Amino acid sequence: MYTINVHYFALLREKSGVEHEQVLSKAKNYQELYEELAKKYYFDLPVNMIQVAVNDEFSNLENSLLDQAKVVFIPPVAGG
Repeated sequence: MYTINVHYFALLREKSGVEHEQVLSKAKNYQELYEELAKKYYFDLPVNMIQVAVNDEFSNLENSLLDQAKVVFIPPVAGG
């Protein structure tokens, strides 16, 4: 079990209703973690549209979880 400090941006923050939280997870990688959170908060963005940053560096969703990591899930954002 991993303790992960999750931060949400944009649409994910709106859907979850929180800016950040600490979660306990049995996920093996960041993709599985996102999928767990998507079920909890009804995120409708597929994982292939999400980027992840771990401890302030972009990472790969297939990388193994790091205990106590700061994880930021970043959805696509529009600008104009």
